[in-house]
Amino acid sequence: MQVYFTALLLTIAVEFVVYYIFIRSKPFKLFLYSCIINCLTHPVAFYFYSEYSLTYDLNNNFNIYFLIIEIVVFLAEIFPLKILLKVNLQKAVMIALIANLITALLSFIF
Repeated sequence: MQVYFTALLLTIAVEFVVYYIFIRSKPFKLFLYSCIINCLTHPVAFYFYSEYSLTYDLNNNFNIYFLIIEIVVFLAEIFPLKILLKVNLQKAVMIALIANLITALLSFIF
């Protein structure tokens, strides 16, 4: 359970930094939005990846399930970002892509 909460807190922190780099205002709101969005998407992604890694003995290596889950999370975060950050669709896609790319890459390190 400690691994999950560490991963969630790291994800929230990294995505908050990405949001702040793009928006550059209202850091408290951006942190709150990062918490809200990640508390909705992270548990589902973590659960499904954990289930597939145990079922198929993936040993935390890169695999197709990881890629599919990351794509679904990326797509799921676009519209909440668009609405909450009040940005256009192109900017929401860019923010979601960069935020999820960084956190996905960090998952290989930690």
